[in-house]
Amino acid sequence: MRRASFLVDFGLIATCALIAALLEQDANWDQLQYHFWYPWQLLHGGFTDPDLYGGRFQNPLPQVPFFLLADSLNPQVAQALLGAMAGVAAVLTRRIAMRVLPFDGGWQVAVSTGAAVLAMVGAGFRSELATSYSDVLLASLLLGGLLLILRAQPWPSFTAGLLAGAAVGLKYTSAPFAMAAVVALLVMPGTRVKRLVWWFGGAMIGWLVTGAAWALNLWRTYDSPVFPFWNTVFGSPWFPGENLTDDRYGVSGLGQWLQWPWAMATGSARVLDLPVRDPRWLLLVAAVVVLAFCFRRIDSAGAAVLAYTLSGLVVWLAVFGVIRYAIPAEMLAAVIVVWALSMLLGARAVLASTLVVAVVAGLLTVSAAGRRVPFGDQWFQVEPNGFEAVQPGDAVLVDGQYPSTFLLAGQLPDGVEVHVVQKDFTGTPLLGWLMGELEQARRVWVVTDAPPSQVDPAVGTILYDECTRIRSNVVNRRLCPVTL
Repeated sequence: MRRASFLVDFGLIATCALIAALLEQDANWDQLQYHFWYPWQLLHGGFTDPDLYGGRFQNPLPQVPFFLLADSLNPQVAQALLGAMAGVAAVLTRRIAMRVLPFDGGWQVAVSTGAAVLAMVGAGFRSELATSYSDVLLASLLLGGLLLILRAQPWPSFTAGLLAGAAVGLKYTSAPFAMAAVVALLVMPGTRVKRLVWWFGGAMIGWLVTGAAWALNLWRTYDSPVFPFWNTVFGSPWFPGENLTDDRYGVSGLGQWLQWPWAMATGSARVLDLPVRDPRWLLLVAAVVVLAFCFRRIDSAGAAVLAYTLSGLVVWLAVFGVIRYAIPAEMLAAVIVVWALSMLLGARAVLASTLVVAVVAGLLTVSAAGRRVPFGDQWFQVEPNGFEAVQPGDAVLVDGQYPSTFLLAGQLPDGVEVHVVQKDFTGTPLLGWLMGELEQARRVWVVTDAPPSQVDPAVGTILYDECTRIRSNVVNRRLCPVTL
């Protein structure tokens, strides 16, 4: 069965790669604004501060794999590899399912594969498959950590902590499921204290490897290692003394907490800017009820998976509420649903039911599909000479209204500073810092499009009559002079 299991794992990865290759090229909003630009800056001499843009304050390392693939390979090949990388999360989900399902041999492989398929039709996974978003890659680190915790041994616990710490260092949105890993570890029997110590040791090393340098960069630049968050604690002078939160997502009040699974099933939950619907969250509630009635048949591995999923889900919903950050729970929800079915049915019936549920849920699910464009010879093709008016000593602003930084990579002469301007930060002391930098520039430009603008009037006046067109295979923009 080991060979069959590896073949199934390869098949899941290959399926994700094939789907990615058959889709058109990803051109999501965040990619055009910071998924490509900040890794490019990281690898080409560093950043030009200040940036009045939230993406600048995120660790760029999670986007480096996308950047390297998109910058060096044929776009279709690059996207297929992105799909294959996402497929690792499906493989780990299947492996976790094998640890909790009460079947052996071929049925264990078959039913766990069904659980992986049910996981892959989730709204979060589907929205990130074959895209530049890194959350599904971070989910693989977190799911891999959970799989190691299920072994209930010190060294696997250390490695699990290493993976969780690395995920948190790369992106703090991984923190809810790093916390959930501690809960799962405590549920597993044996030398809990010893394994907990090993886990925290690994987590610290993982964070130091992936996150410490970035925290130091933010501290040196913006006087806070987590800028602009938790500013009541760190007191950066560049942001108001408040804790930055995003009230657009998540839940508030007992009623919304209780209604959230139904809201997800009907598409009314606030989890992204785009509509999202996923009925599998209602199935998770039903599965938990079934498992509660069958609690005497739950072993330690199953209890750990259940505790991990529910505790991580609660913390995520309380703190973030953005569906992309909940991919670990989304994938494990499928495992729990199939596990609950196994409490009621035999292996053959469970497999058939799982496949039917996967098809129906897949048809009913609405994922936040981003913009796509036809493949070309290169991921980004920018018309030459679009920036020939920009000279050394100039400053180029990027209007937060229009994602455009990808246009700048390798297009500007040396000695030109680039600053992204987003309206969320023009009311902070960062604006004064920016104005001081712009006053020293030979000339100021902005990459924008038709009004309205997040630069005009906050920073200066855009001379729309003097703009030149910048054309690319993805979007067209304007390069316009700005008077301060």
